[in-house]
Amino acid sequence: MAAVAAARVIRETFDGMPAWRIESESGSTALIAERGASVLSWEPKPGVNVIDGYVNAEELREASWSRSLVAVPWPGRMKGNKYRFDGVTYELPTTSRGSALHGFVYDEDFEVEDASSSLTLRCDFPGAQGYPWPFTVRVTYSLEVGADSEEHLSVMIAATNTGTTDIPLAIGWHPYVKLPDNATISNYAVTIPARTKILYGPDSVPLAGEAAYSGVNAPVTINYLGARAMDDSYRGLIPDENGVVNTVVSDSASNATIRLSQEPADAPVVHIYTGDGAPRDPRGSLALEPLSHLPDAFNRADSAASIRLAPQETRQLTATITCIL
Repeated sequence: MAAVAAARVIRETFDGMPAWRIESESGSTALIAERGASVLSWEPKPGVNVIDGYVNAEELREASWSRSLVAVPWPGRMKGNKYRFDGVTYELPTTSRGSALHGFVYDEDFEVEDASSSLTLRCDFPGAQGYPWPFTVRVTYSLEVGADSEEHLSVMIAATNTGTTDIPLAIGWHPYVKLPDNATISNYAVTIPARTKILYGPDSVPLAGEAAYSGVNAPVTINYLGARAMDDSYRGLIPDENGVVNTVVSDSASNATIRLSQEPADAPVVHIYTGDGAPRDPRGSLALEPLSHLPDAFNRADSAASIRLAPQETRQLTATITCIL
């Protein structure tokens, strides 16, 4: 069992932008920006950073390569940059990469709601072009220590429909992780406890209907990543004896391990991305992304009921990154 470590939260700046540092009594520290509620770094032990976040204000303002991005009200891409909800078609603005990508809140400045032993940041979103509904999202970060002294960084993303009508809403989180003493991800081994791989079309959107789902042998095990490119989603996730799903990244040379744990009821999808083509340090880290829904869920008949959020209803996603060095 993990326990919240004694911690303090300190106001800082990051390249001139507002940020907050959580410092655990164990020596673990995390730096979080108010812009987008994005994790910039996490050192489970002093001097060892395992989160590949933004390195300067320019990257943070541009949400460059979606590092540690909080994706609300949808993760991933939307087919044709449009969707239909309750009989109305909505067209979304596109990013510089030519897609309606990862929602809106990543470039919002969050407000601090709590900065005691954990950090809660809040954004009251009024609606936008192509998404005319208001919601509030709270993002809470905490540092924890496990029974065997392993370190944890936990996040809870909770989005509440603050309007008067039903809205479509999904949640994702997009952290990049990196193991110490590895310049690239080539030596990583990856284990994903999943029974189903999601098949994508050339537009980076899942195929329509049942064609999107392909059975795989569980667990999916890659003993040596090498030059293999991944931009893959999985569902049919298999929980452990504690009821959580653990995607594991390890380095056999050092025995260092990073584990993403997610609640399958809140986040039944995990996405793995190898960062190919990134403008900085391509394949220098691996994105492990828990998702409440598949990308393009707003356009999927099999998600029509689950993406619907009633007035004053809250949807949440909880995930924990564990580091064993």
